[in-house]
Amino acid sequence: MAGSCLPVLGAVLLAPVLPDLQERFGSVPEVAALVPMILTIPALTLALFAPFAGVVIDRLGRKRLLVVATVLYAVFGTAPLWLDSFDALLISRALLGAAEACIITSCTTLLGDFYGGRARDRYLALQTVCATTAATVFLILGGAMGDTDWRAPVRLYAVGLLLAPAMALFLPKRVRRTAEDVAGGGRAAGSGRRASAC
Repeated sequence: MAGSCLPVLGAVLLAPVLPDLQERFGSVPEVAALVPMILTIPALTLALFAPFAGVVIDRLGRKRLLVVATVLYAVFGTAPLWLDSFDALLISRALLGAAEACIITSCTTLLGDFYGGRARDRYLALQTVCATTAATVFLILGGAMGDTDWRAPVRLYAVGLLLAPAMALFLPKRVRRTAEDVAGGGRAAGSGRRASAC
């Protein structure tokens, strides 16, 4: 659930500081039209890379890809702390969206692995609730932190460096469920208990 909230952070965190970004990059031609792309490019690359993320998941494994993508999420997300070029900033945001595609695809696929039947439906609904709640919280945090400096909110992307080790340590390996497990709500092999603990 925590991993599923990360792509939302990429979408809303910098929204309150867009006026500051326009002022900072005022010398860039057509800055009024280009600065909003800082918010939209991650969503665009997420949509473009999500199908490829599904292919990579099958080759590398859900957990491995999730951990690697979460670390890259932190790296690309915090990149504006040391980037001064507007073009470089846009590139880092595009790479952030690619990492988000891997994260959300991995998290959703893992829910399908750990749960079945009604339990899976409940957790997928909970995933949506968590992401929606996180969007509100991150928007408020971004506005509060952006009062001092437009770069301040991007420090929150470093949360990926905290989540990645936890994912590596506590997420179980992929659980293969039988037809009886699916019908029974994904209770086999204690998958529900293990996933709940994560």
